[in-house]
Amino acid sequence: MMGTFRVPRSGSRLLASVAVAVMMLAGLYVASPDRADAAVPAIWVGSPVNGTWGVAGDGSTTPAGGHHKLVKASPQNDWAVDLSGTGTGTGAPVRLYVAPSNSAYNNRVTTRISQIIDNSACRLGGGGDLVTVTIRFDGAVVGQATYAHIDRTASLRVGQTVSRWGTQLGTVSALGGSATGGSNCWTGPHVHAELRASTNYSCWNRGYRTGQALSRSNFIGFVTGPALAGTARPCP
Repeated sequence: MMGTFRVPRSGSRLLASVAVAVMMLAGLYVASPDRADAAVPAIWVGSPVNGTWGVAGDGSTTPAGGHHKLVKASPQNDWAVDLSGTGTGTGAPVRLYVAPSNSAYNNRVTTRISQIIDNSACRLGGGGDLVTVTIRFDGAVVGQATYAHIDRTASLRVGQTVSRWGTQLGTVSALGGSATGGSNCWTGPHVHAELRASTNYSCWNRGYRTGQALSRSNFIGFVTGPALAGTARPCP
């Protein structure tokens, strides 16, 4: 009976490395399909305020009604909605809420301030401040969220990394006169919110009715995920 040949542990690692290299050259090596970084997980954005989805009775303030997008948001977002009503009065805090659907990815999702426009959110000026936040997975940008008609937090700076959960971006603006930017942009205290996916399109809510109440951090849309191909639309 033949004796058993044992390879030292260091030699085992070397042989394994050589075997993988040979398989890769031969086109036979396939990475394990269950690697955590095989795909970007679904990442959602929550309501920055306690309020309502759109303006009750006015479908033009929701995505399905073709609500206007901010031309100054860079790059342009996929859709827009007004978050108004209860809880969005002058001075109400506007907070950032971003999270992966699977909490196992929490530490791999980060957010960074990418755009600030002061006192000129509207096309022709006025409309309060605009803040855009990029959403990143493992450091790569996968989407963004834009918030307008706010008095942004003075300490915010472009390029600044902020907590994805609960960072105060500002407060709801109190605007009057020329500062409103006109009735086509600002109709009273509210937050104008927009989302964008870096690949394909982001989607919005899951059946909210115009004027339906929202609590702070309630889901408003996905910026990543397998269901976002095609065009911007309600989330499945």
